[in-house]
Amino acid sequence: MPQETGLVDLHVNGHSGIDFLTATSPEEIRKATRSLKSHGVAGILASLITSEMSDLKRAVELIHEVANSQGADEAKILGFHFEGPCLAQERRGVHSPNLLKNPEPSLISQLLNFPNVKMITLAPELPGAIAAIKEISSSGVVASLGHTTAGKEIAEKAFDAGAQTVTHLFNGMEKDGGLVDVVLEREDVQFQLIIDDVHVSRDLVKKACDKALDRLIITTDALAPAGLGPGRYPFGDMEIEIRDGKALRLDGKLAGGIGTLNRSLEILDEIGYSRLKTLPAATSRPLKLINARL
Repeated sequence: MPQETGLVDLHVNGHSGIDFLTATSPEEIRKATRSLKSHGVAGILASLITSEMSDLKRAVELIHEVANSQGADEAKILGFHFEGPCLAQERRGVHSPNLLKNPEPSLISQLLNFPNVKMITLAPELPGAIAAIKEISSSGVVASLGHTTAGKEIAEKAFDAGAQTVTHLFNGMEKDGGLVDVVLEREDVQFQLIIDDVHVSRDLVKKACDKALDRLIITTDALAPAGLGPGRYPFGDMEIEIRDGKALRLDGKLAGGIGTLNRSLEILDEIGYSRLKTLPAATSRPLKLINARL
């Protein structure tokens, strides 16, 4: 896959040993964006997981500084994706349980006041979440459902309120629950999917793509160790280990992705979908969702 196809990833936590949340210098950020570009990625959203507001502020300032002065050898930082802190405790994954919060209006205002925020992932069943989704979407930011226990009824309310997509379909939610059914049924909803033969089985990838290939957006949920080999690496306030092709917390819990968009497209080839139909899922469609250009 030539790099000039302009692959776009809306869920990148870091790359090449650099975690966007804990990076300490512009050069560290550039190390990650250059590594991404070398893997064929032309543009990204810098994803920041649940953290203290002071840490979020520091990370945003640093990344935004780099975004304003990037070179041609870097994947372009198109904006920010905040994954949290308004997530369900039961489906938090590796997000810190003591930092999760309900989507109070003041918190949503703080998140929306950051520069160039493009997407916020939240659980729609939390108190105040439907109002928060209306606020987020009316401000021109994409509200994405994720790390959630929501069933069919709440999912419908969330999408009716303006949510446009779901973060890593099948992960951080019931794999055969009402939310998945709603996403696959509703023509107005895009779904982001990690296709790496780790997060989601090929059977589930096929289930989703047979139903709604024209609404697929491929993401990697790439962690700092993506692009590196096996070993132990920092991720936010924890340590993760890369082994057997997976990124795992030290207790064995899946922590995120180390795959590439190119490999995702190859997997879709192998399942039997034509590149003509899958390529928009990693190029034009993610750009359209966040209203951005390379």
